[in-house]
Amino acid sequence: MRDENVFSALVVQHGGAGQQKVFTVPQGQAIPRLAGSGITVPTSNHQVTYTELTTNLTKAGELGSSIGDAALRGIGITIENAYYDSSGVLNTYGAGQQEVAEILGKTFFQLKIAGKKQIEGAAWMFPAHGGTYGSLSTTETEVTVSQLGNGAPGRGRALKLPILVARNDTLEGNYGVAGGDSLTFSVTSGIGQPCLVYFSLLATVKGDVR
Repeated sequence: MRDENVFSALVVQHGGAGQQKVFTVPQGQAIPRLAGSGITVPTSNHQVTYTELTTNLTKAGELGSSIGDAALRGIGITIENAYYDSSGVLNTYGAGQQEVAEILGKTFFQLKIAGKKQIEGAAWMFPAHGGTYGSLSTTETEVTVSQLGNGAPGRGRALKLPILVARNDTLEGNYGVAGGDSLTFSVTSGIGQPCLVYFSLLATVKGDVR
């Protein structure tokens, strides 16, 4: 038995609408995107292809033998933050104040095991397990900088009853923009201020000895 993280991520960009799936694509494959028409693929490599940073699944849609049977104890959604340069200009990837507000105001998450819904809710109902936390300040005139996230890091959504997942059960997360709406980000063309949204499941795992 061991304590483990099961996680996956996708990219949201300006104009994102509809739904995308997480936990269904393994390492080495393209990261799914929620992006508007004409918005291009992100230019930062960590937002393009699944690596150890963005998922630990090595088998599509299943925990497989690399993880094993699991009991899910908590769920968290973390939004990748952008940083600001010395003039208060937002970095080209990651979420600023507007992006965080749009994501938390318009998106939802649903978790399914073997095709059956286990839990669902607005994104803000699943506080982050980690991420940037603190405050920023500036002495520049007419410059606003911020550092926001989905709740205080480390909290997450603790489950009073664990969700059991066999290693060969299909694991599927549905994440989307509700009500036919779309995301309005601070950059409305090109790569459209792309940011990763991470979905982390805290799990007690019954793994193989070797």
